[in-house]
Amino acid sequence: MPAERFRRLPGLLFGAFCAAAFGFAAGAVWMVPSMMFGRALPALVLPVGWVLGIVVRRWLGIERGLGSALAALATLLASAYTACLVAAATISGMMGIGFGQAIHDAGAGMLLELARLAQGPWDLFLYVAGALLAALVAWPIGRRPPGRS
Repeated sequence: MPAERFRRLPGLLFGAFCAAAFGFAAGAVWMVPSMMFGRALPALVLPVGWVLGIVVRRWLGIERGLGSALAALATLLASAYTACLVAAATISGMMGIGFGQAIHDAGAGMLLELARLAQGPWDLFLYVAGALLAALVAWPIGRRPPGRS
């Protein structure tokens, strides 16, 4: 049994890396309507969580609890990334500098802190609901093991 776990480890690590990459990609796509409307749109975490749950279940093929946890973590990562991008866009607009320059000048620590300060209780509730939705969608319901009728 331990040898089998070691053989699965590279696949699980690659799956975790892919889930994080999909989380960042979903956050970047989520940022587009946020920039169009000029404000954060935390309710979009629900469709983002649904999509990330499907991605983890169908494309990455990570099953059960680990897949659900990865989908939920990818959703929370997308939420944090989008909040940081909204903070950078706010700085960019207020200071009249480019978006990339605002990200560079502020740095990750400041953007994370500004993103944290901008979140209200309702936003945090929506982020948790989106993560739970991603976990539920990623969980394979009603599947039979191969070879059984």
